[in-house]
Amino acid sequence: MPMQKDLEQIHNELQQILKESRSLTQKKKYSSEEIQGLQERLSKIDAQYKEGIIDDRNKNDANDDPYEHDGQAQVADDLAKVHQTLSQLLDRTE
Repeated sequence: MPMQKDLEQIHNELQQILKESRSLTQKKKYSSEEIQGLQERLSKIDAQYKEGIIDDRNKNDANDDPYEHDGQAQVADDLAKVHQTLSQLLDRTE
């Protein structure tokens, strides 16, 4: 079953942020301001995730686990990867 459209958009945005953050690792020098822009984009997605906007579970079914829905686990994994990459970048800034 394919990923829901809203999850696919979020997944694509997270992949773009990850790509941009990884390209920074190739540079010899980068600033915290460069990372801050990526963090702000990530923060918006995090806020949606925490507010449940990405939560597509059936509210009438207590056993419905959103992490079992197509795309949810991928988005959670993407979020973790981007957070880790940006954290590593910040650790290396001057």
